[in-house]
Amino acid sequence: MTVLTQHRPGERFFNLLTVIRHRRQDALGPWSCEPGETWASEELGNGLRLYSMHASFEHCRGLVDNILKSATLPIDGVEIRYEIEPVPRYHRAFRDERGLTDAPLRSPFSGHSAEIIEYWSFASEARRHWLDVLDTLYGRTPLQLSRLGFPLDRLTDRAGNLMIAGAEDAVCSDLSAQHDRTLMLQVKGDKLLPGTYRAAVWASHSGNEMLRREIPVMREQTEIELASDVDHIGFAIFRTADGQCIDLMEAFLLKQIGGQIKIDSGSTLLFRDRKGRLVHEVSPADPSSGIDVSIDFENTELDKKIRQEWLARRLHEREAAARREGNFERFGPDAFEDAVRYFVGLLRQDSDQKTPIYLADPYFMTELTDDSGRDLRLKKLCIDMFAATVGTPLRILCTKKRQGPDDPAPWWSSLPEQITAHVRVRSFLNPNGERRGFHDRYLITPKREIIITHSFNGWQRGGVTFASLPYDVYRADAERLWSIDPDSATADLLVREIGR
Repeated sequence: MTVLTQHRPGERFFNLLTVIRHRRQDALGPWSCEPGETWASEELGNGLRLYSMHASFEHCRGLVDNILKSATLPIDGVEIRYEIEPVPRYHRAFRDERGLTDAPLRSPFSGHSAEIIEYWSFASEARRHWLDVLDTLYGRTPLQLSRLGFPLDRLTDRAGNLMIAGAEDAVCSDLSAQHDRTLMLQVKGDKLLPGTYRAAVWASHSGNEMLRREIPVMREQTEIELASDVDHIGFAIFRTADGQCIDLMEAFLLKQIGGQIKIDSGSTLLFRDRKGRLVHEVSPADPSSGIDVSIDFENTELDKKIRQEWLARRLHEREAAARREGNFERFGPDAFEDAVRYFVGLLRQDSDQKTPIYLADPYFMTELTDDSGRDLRLKKLCIDMFAATVGTPLRILCTKKRQGPDDPAPWWSSLPEQITAHVRVRSFLNPNGERRGFHDRYLITPKREIIITHSFNGWQRGGVTFASLPYDVYRADAERLWSIDPDSATADLLVREIGR
C-alpha cells in the first residue's frame, strides 16, 4: 500500500493518490519481504510525502473501510484527509508496451493485467495542488513516485483517488516474435486446466493485418508460423466460462537489420537461411579459416518495399491533415514568392490588435549591401512585413554581433516612418558579446505561435516550413527576452536596441 500526500505549513495532510496492489497467488507475491504492517515515509520535496507499507490484503482492506467511514487515515500520528465517493468504480487495466499517449490506463503490474476498484475524488483542492506541483517541477516528477505504480503526472484527473489493483495472475503469458517469422505464445499456470482459457493472437505489418487467430491456451508454448515480416503484435487471454478478457498486451516491434558472422577453424563457407538451415556450402581455394555466414535466401524485398510505401503514405497523410487544419505549410527553394505571400498573409490575419507581434530570427540583421537579386528579394520581404503590421507593435529579436557607435544605420531607416514607426529591433548576445543569445526562429502573433525552420536569408537556398504550435512556449520566451532592459548591467544577456 502506498499513499502520496501533500501538505503546506500549518495545514492538514491530504491524499493525492492511494494505491493498493495485491496478487491472488501468494507464492508469486510482488514483494520479497514479509508483510510487516509498518509504515515507512519519505519526503519528496514540494510538500510531498510518500508513505509505503507491506501488509496483508485483509489489513489494507480494513484501512480502506476506515477511510470510507471517517474520511481520514492516521499514519504515525499524522492524519491524512480523504474526499472520495463511497461507491467504487470497477474496471480493468491491461498491459501495453506501445508507449502511446492515448493508451488506456496501464496495469501497475509488469507481467499481468489488473482488476481495478477505484474510489473517485471530485475535490478540486487536491487536483489544483498537484497541478501546482507539476508546474514547479516542469514535468520532472520525483523518481520515487514510480513506486506508486501509477503515472499521476500524466493522469492528473486521478488526483485524490484511492485505487485497489488486483493482479490477474491465474496465468502468466507472453508473446514474442522470432526472427524466423514465428510467433511464440508462452503461458504458465499451476492450475491451468485444458479448455479453461482461450487466446486471440494478432499481428500486422505496415498497417496490414497478417494474422488474427483464436487458439486454445496450453501450458508452456504455442508456435505460430507467419507468411510475412510483422511490426505490431498483440494477444488477449479469455476465460472460457464467462468470456472475460483477463490479460491483453500489444507491442510495436523495432524494425532493424541484423547480421552475424561466426569464424571457426576450417576451410568451408557455410550459408544458412533465417531458420538456421544449411542451404549451401563452398570450399574456397587455400583459405585460412572457415566463416559461417547467416544470410537470407527468402524473399523479403516485398515486405521492405511495402513498408517504405506505407511510411511515405503516412508522412503524406499527416502533412495533408496539418495543411487542412491550417497549421503547417512547406515551401521549397523554388517557391520563395509563395512563402513570402503565406508569411505576409499570417501577419495580416492577426495584425488588427494592439498585442505585439514577435519575430525571432538570429540572422535578421544579415547585411543587405546591394541590389542583387537575392538582396532585393529580402528587402522586399521586409518591406512587405513592415507594411502588413502597421498599427500593431512589431518586435524583432536578432543576434547582431558587431555593434558600436560607428555602425551604419540599418538599411530600412530610409523608409517612410509610416511603415517603420511601429518596428523595434533588438539584438541578444551572451555577456561576452561573441555567442548568440538564442537560436530558434519563430513568429508570435496575438492568435498563434509558429515555428519557422529557416532564417529569411535561407529561404532561397533551403526552402522554409511553417508549423503552428498550441503550447505558447515561445510566446513566453519572447516576452521574457523582451522584458530585459537594453544595456542592463545585471542582465544575463547583452541586449542592444538597433536603430534607436
